[in-house]
Amino acid sequence: MKYKAVFFSSLSILSCAVLAVVGLRARHQWIERVDATHVTIARSTWDALDGVRLAFTGPIESVTWSIHGRVSTTKLANPSTTISLRTELPQGQRISLQVLGIQSRYGQNVPEHWTLSHAMPAALRATTNPGPWQLNVPRSGPYSVTFDAPVENPTSIGREVTFAPTIPGKWVWEDPETAEYFPKKRLLPTVQEAMRVGDGPNGLRSIYGQYLTSPVTRSFITQSDEEIIVRETLPETLTLVKNGKVILRSLCNTAVTGAYTPTGTFYIRSKFPHVVMKGVNPNGTHYDDPHVPWVMGLIGNVAIHGYPRASYGFPQSNGCVELPIATAKRLYRMVDVGTPVTIEGPRKPRANSRHAHAKHPSVVKSSKHPSKL
Repeated sequence: MKYKAVFFSSLSILSCAVLAVVGLRARHQWIERVDATHVTIARSTWDALDGVRLAFTGPIESVTWSIHGRVSTTKLANPSTTISLRTELPQGQRISLQVLGIQSRYGQNVPEHWTLSHAMPAALRATTNPGPWQLNVPRSGPYSVTFDAPVENPTSIGREVTFAPTIPGKWVWEDPETAEYFPKKRLLPTVQEAMRVGDGPNGLRSIYGQYLTSPVTRSFITQSDEEIIVRETLPETLTLVKNGKVILRSLCNTAVTGAYTPTGTFYIRSKFPHVVMKGVNPNGTHYDDPHVPWVMGLIGNVAIHGYPRASYGFPQSNGCVELPIATAKRLYRMVDVGTPVTIEGPRKPRANSRHAHAKHPSVVKSSKHPSKL
């Protein structure tokens, strides 16, 4: 009887242990089910290049998801509450993401369905100083680029923003959106430069993942150390000044009554050895001059150029500034595109000139070997 009692006692203990293990396993399974069914998305972060980063309320092992109808499954090496769904998101569009299911840390598949939507910010934009085809740009800089969002990788600016020809110097970030470039030494006068901001996902990016979809190129010309001054008071003159010193002075002609030479400050924007000029004189007659020499364009149809006259120093043109041909050739070779030209008034009342019936070219129609901005 003693041995039988011990046997039944041992059997009872074993049965209790088995029941305990079964109960513990059932409890664990219940906890796993409850844990899995209570996992949900806490927040999402969207990036144009990196995709969507999801944070869950509990650890997961994988996510099955879909964007634009394409179904993917992303797995983790170890359970985590965050997971990155790698996909490129179009800039400036509203994107919808469907989470079709998750796998919990216990390997349970949870066929939940979440739909998330997010408006992606527009592509990154850049504004430069100098602007497009800017003249009279300071030779010592600084030259700047400003983005419409804070930049995530500012150290890349030296690689992504370049100058041609190369300008030795350094970039300094004034704030997360604006960087300035300081040349190591002062640039030469009337030098044509081009600043280029590179584009693409491997270029400069904002903290929101934005990037430029096309490069930004800004050509500019540095300040000149020369200035042309045209005075319309009689006798009319043109003077070239370099660093404050007069290096050329000549009589010139401007517009007759019925025509107009604008006053103000302009710049030489183009240079042509010769052009064909056609137009209408103030008296209604037409002209066609096939070989007007040494033309330096200023604004619209107004230029400085050579033209044969019996004399100079008073109104005779159709709006342009006329010079003796030899003087125009000399000036043409002395100045560059970007040289400022100041035409001064006020103008005296014009009497009808006995030369006003002559041809007064002002419209550039064709050319050879141009140099222009």
